[in-house]
Amino acid sequence: MPTPPPEPASSVLFQRKWKAELRASGAMTPRVPVQFVAEQGRAIRVIDIREKEDLTGVMGHIPGSLWVPLERIAEVHPQLGPDVPVVLVSHSGRRAGLAAQYLHALGMQYVAALAGGMIAWRTAGYSTSRRAAIFERGLTTPTFAAEEGPATGPLKKEHIERHVGDPSQVRWARLSALLMTGRRSCVDGRDEQGVIGTPGGDAGEFLLALAAVENVTGARFDDATVEELLFQELEVFGRFYMHTDMLAWGKLVTALAADKRLSNHRLPAREDEAGWHAFVDHPPVDARPVVMEQLLEPAHMGCGHLKLMLTRPQDYGVRPDLVRSFLCAFHDLRWQGVPELEFVTLSGEHDEAAVLTVFVEEELWDMAPIPLVSPSVGPKQVFVAHPQVAAKHRDHYVEFFQRLPKWVKVEPHQVEPLRTEMNALAATQLGHTLKSLAKGLPIFEARFDGAETVRVVEAGKV
Repeated sequence: MPTPPPEPASSVLFQRKWKAELRASGAMTPRVPVQFVAEQGRAIRVIDIREKEDLTGVMGHIPGSLWVPLERIAEVHPQLGPDVPVVLVSHSGRRAGLAAQYLHALGMQYVAALAGGMIAWRTAGYSTSRRAAIFERGLTTPTFAAEEGPATGPLKKEHIERHVGDPSQVRWARLSALLMTGRRSCVDGRDEQGVIGTPGGDAGEFLLALAAVENVTGARFDDATVEELLFQELEVFGRFYMHTDMLAWGKLVTALAADKRLSNHRLPAREDEAGWHAFVDHPPVDARPVVMEQLLEPAHMGCGHLKLMLTRPQDYGVRPDLVRSFLCAFHDLRWQGVPELEFVTLSGEHDEAAVLTVFVEEELWDMAPIPLVSPSVGPKQVFVAHPQVAAKHRDHYVEFFQRLPKWVKVEPHQVEPLRTEMNALAATQLGHTLKSLAKGLPIFEARFDGAETVRVVEAGKV
């Protein structure tokens, strides 16, 4: 059965993010950055408008993209409609920008050029393909996702093999690029942007690292120190991810709307989703203690991993007060205007049909290529974890803490125990989270040996 084109951009959350990216470009021509395009995966159509020979030449093309030469660009609007998100790609971005303006004038609401074009894509460390298969795909051609998974029931090995085995669909990036400009998303399958997965994403790993330091050194971080360490993390590693979901968000909005302590504020209408996001993102100063209190309620937390950390601390090896300190620091720094902090709201309910762990066969070093795997397997979702990448980042955390003696006291003899404790805590926490959220699901390992070879292994059930 043919796969329909991507869903129209009807989500308020998508609209806000798209508009934010366009505003950030500061240009009259609609442009979106490389990272945005890489992380959207199949949620958007990427259309290359260069000459045919360019796509198989030295620059290559973005894996999974489509080809529509510039002289046929007018075909895009009638075939895809006004609401399908489209990103156009040219060599430097200039011609794509002009084409984006033209399609926008025709009525396409979500069309933009890839800022910097293929030059920027390659410079950022993302992979390209020179496969001629791109010429076999058209705007209405069913995509590879059409046969990836069943509509109901668990996923099987052959579904995963088809998902990860098409070199034109799996995107790769250098580990160093991911460490500096990427983000670690939660293993949650609802996050279609989850290209590098670990329980709780950046938030889960940061809390894990702090808990390991406390366990090894006997220190107890106070609120001010946690906020300072989070700020230092942003200074060194950049983007930082934490998510909630629509169910928890709805409960939060209901609680805030009913909280009499906010009666002197002009609150948005209950159905004004964009207004509530604006209110929580930038609450009035005198309302912040109330908003913070509500944000820390477990029922208002949409990340299952962080919620379990807070409500079952004995299983996760972390103090609940440390979790609360982190959450306060995260929201407080956002309210101060720190731009690197992302607070993402995931849509839908958990409907994962498998757990997928991603490995590369070569020993990791900072310039190693890493496969970026989508958690959307046809109509189903999978929990995606990159344990090698997460472990490598923990090595960087050890060095990071050693360089902050003012706030963290790690003695030389504690360095290896700290590394061991981080990885032991990570294994324990992953086990508890999967047992809570993924019990009974099949586990698969995708083992990549270079960009052309991948082996899928059945690894039992949760």
